[in-house]
This record gives sequence, structure tokens and C-alpha cells, in this order.
Amino acid sequence: MRRFTHEGRTLVCFDFDETYFPHACSDDQLASVRQLEDFLERHSSHVSTMWVTGSSLESLHEKVERANLRFWPHRIASSLGTELYRIETDGTFIEDKVYQELFPSDFVSRVERIVSQTDQMRIQLDEQPGNGMSPWIRSYYVRDQVGSWKETLRMLTDSAGIAVNISQCNPNAGDPADAFDIDFYPIHAGKVSSIEYVCATSSFVREDTYAFGDSGNDLNMLAHVGNGYLVNNATEQAKRLYSKVTKKPYAEGILEVLEADVSSFI
Repeated sequence: MRRFTHEGRTLVCFDFDETYFPHACSDDQLASVRQLEDFLERHSSHVSTMWVTGSSLESLHEKVERANLRFWPHRIASSLGTELYRIETDGTFIEDKVYQELFPSDFVSRVERIVSQTDQMRIQLDEQPGNGMSPWIRSYYVRDQVGSWKETLRMLTDSAGIAVNISQCNPNAGDPADAFDIDFYPIHAGKVSSIEYVCATSSFVREDTYAFGDSGNDLNMLAHVGNGYLVNNATEQAKRLYSKVTKKPYAEGILEVLEADVSSFI
């Protein structure tokens, strides 16, 4: 699979699961993804694309094959923005190791201390499938908790000098219902940090950047850029917290915005 042919000066960022990639992979949904790919390829001289996702690189390869996608983006920030790759025109991946230089070498032990503390506080963290496959992210589920457990988790991570993302799970993306995603990662990583880094090192203008997402862990990213949107199939929790929502779901919603704004970046 190759990358979009050219590269322009407007950065367009996509969450992957349930935003760019529909897990149901229905014929109608995939037809819309093909239309989105056609649009991005047609305007590749003017836009630079980036997937900013919680999925691992291995998982992305599996989903790309399942949906029969035709193009890689110009960049991928995978594993919740803890790994950053640039993709060459022939589809070759080049990891940006400089991006990770500020990450703490004892990150895993810091998370382990927090997990031990939460256990003593009767906050149950259940490991997510695949937890530990990435060196820079540790993911858990929280179920059936009441009280101020979110504030407690944030206090513990602040004290440990790492970051945490807490968001309502999305069953459409394969998560359990009535649970929360808990993702620990380095302070200098994450969706927003990966976009900040790319803008700073490649001279993109953040205020002109676009971003699309579907859940609570996308909201900081959407608020950070100049043009951030939830797609219409976003979780109800995310819609309650963020007002800019497309009229249509998935790729149709993304196209709704980009086609309306095309004159601003060509």
C-alpha cells in the first residue's frame, strides 16, 4: 500500500477507530471511506494527513487490510500518540525517535506504583487486552466505580509525573459497555503532544489544522487545533462535552467539512 502521492501545507488529523475506520465495515461505510481517500488523493498537493490513534501499529495494519484501504497517511501517531511515524511515498515507515527523547525511562515502574496505590484505595483497574505491548502506554478498564475515583487517579498521576486519559468506553470500537478507558502515558506524549511536535518540526500552522474524532479521548485534540470536529457517530458523552459535530457519521462527516472548506486550503 502506498502513501498519498503529494503533501501540502494544511495538516488534517484523524482519529482512526470509529472515525476514519468504521469497525462494522459495511458496504456503505467503506464506500464513503473510498470517497474520502479519493478526495485526499485529489488534493494531496494541498493537505498533509495524519492518523492520531490509540491503536498500535500492528492493529492498524490488521484494520487497514480488513477495510482494504488504498493509501497510508503522511504520518501516524499510534498507541495514543506515544509512537510517531512518517510514511514515505512508497509506503516505507520511518519512526521518529527524537519525539520520545523526553519520555521518562522509568515510565512503567511509575504506572505500577499507581496501580498498587489504586488497589489499596479500592479502585479496581482491569488490564485491557494487549496491555504492555507498547513501552509507552498502559491501558486499563474501570467498571462499577462510584465517588471521586477520577480525581484520585488524576492526583496520583500528577504526583508520579505522568499523564492519564479517562474516557467513556465506546462499544462500537470493541470496548465493554458501561466502562471507562484508563490510559497512562508520558506527559510529553499523547494526541495533542504529537500534533504539537509535528506542527513545530514541519512548520504547519496549528490554527489552520483540522482534526476529527469520535470519543472523549479526542476532545483535547479537537480543542487544540483551529478546526476540530466530532463525527456524528461520536459517543454521547463526547457530544455533551463538545459542540462542533458533523451532520453525518464517519467518512461522510469528514467529507462534509473538508468539501465545504476546500477553497481555504487549495
